[in-house]
Formats: sequence, structure tokens, C-alpha cells
Amino acid sequence: MSHYVECTPGFKDREALIEALIAVGFDRSQIEIHEEAAPLYGYRGDERPQRAHIVIRRQHVGQAANDVGWERLPDGTYRAWISEYDGRHRFNSETQNRIKQEYAYHAVAKQQRALGRTVERRMLDNGEIEVVIGGYR
Repeated sequence: MSHYVECTPGFKDREALIEALIAVGFDRSQIEIHEEAAPLYGYRGDERPQRAHIVIRRQHVGQAANDVGWERLPDGTYRAWISEYDGRHRFNSETQNRIKQEYAYHAVAKQQRALGRTVERRMLDNGEIEVVIGGYR
């Protein structure tokens, strides 16, 4: 049985996190959003003690995968629950870094657009995201 590893990436914006998950290849219909934290399940269908508010069920993660989830903490940040197994496969460090980049882009874009600024996204050859913030519309 693979154990869950707790990770606190500092995410606070639920919509930016969801957009980041979509950007790395998940369909919006594969992402569950819960007001009350829901249980996570292991690859055998066994309920784990970890709970999360944003969940991607194991059948969407990969063969022999566990559920992956993000639990909203009292301070508003999200704690990621990713099993050791999935941390070596679908949610490896490269994917987790891409989620962080996509999250940052979506959070900044949302904030800047709310201030009336234009936001342009450019993908660099090395895979990084460049954000160009323009003047007011």
C-alpha cells in the first residue's frame, strides 16, 4: 500500500488551482470540488484517512493509482495529498512544478485582470511560462 505524502505548495485560490490542473491535462469533469472535505481512496478502493476539497479520483490518475487531493486548511491554503506511488508517476516532480507554474499564472492573471490590466501568456522554449502584464484596458 502506498502512503500519502503531505505537501503544502501555498495555493490559496481554488479557481487558479483548478485551472492549473486542467492545464496539465485533466478535464474539468474529472475534478471534483467539495465544500466539505471528501475521503480519498487507495488503488484497491480502500478509504484512506486523508480528506480533500478538490479531488481527482484514481481512475483519472492512472493504472494502479490512488486518489489525489487538495485539502483546504483553516488558513485558506491547500495541502496536497499525493501518494508516494503517484509522486513517482503521473504526479512526479515535473508535473508538480508545472502545476505550480500554471497556478501562479492563473492567480496573477486573475488579480491583474481584476485591476483592469491586460495579461498575455507566452510559453518559452524551455517550458516556462512568461507573463506579460500590460496597461489598463
